[in-house]
Amino acid sequence: MSFKPYERDTKPLSHAVSDSLNDYFRALNGHAPENLYDVILAQVEPPLLRATLAYCRGNQSKAADMLGLNRATLRKKLGQYKISAKATAGALAAARSEGLSERRL
Repeated sequence: MSFKPYERDTKPLSHAVSDSLNDYFRALNGHAPENLYDVILAQVEPPLLRATLAYCRGNQSKAADMLGLNRATLRKKLGQYKISAKATAGALAAARSEGLSERRL
């Protein structure tokens, strides 16, 4: 049995990103975006880091390994976005105790 990260009726993340970018470009109404790469990273990296830390229950070494980052790089990014590994793991624990889906974090 092979691992399938998506259910049959769920679109891959790339579709959501494409849809969001198309909406963004439409909203620009012909104006050129500035620092698009940095804008996209600032929108994508924090939730990626939070979700991975939550999945790893705040364990930065495991999260760095999953992300393919050096632990020092992960710590630098956490500082850059003011993300606390303990707070992220705590939010997951609280959500689980309240019966909320991890997707809502």
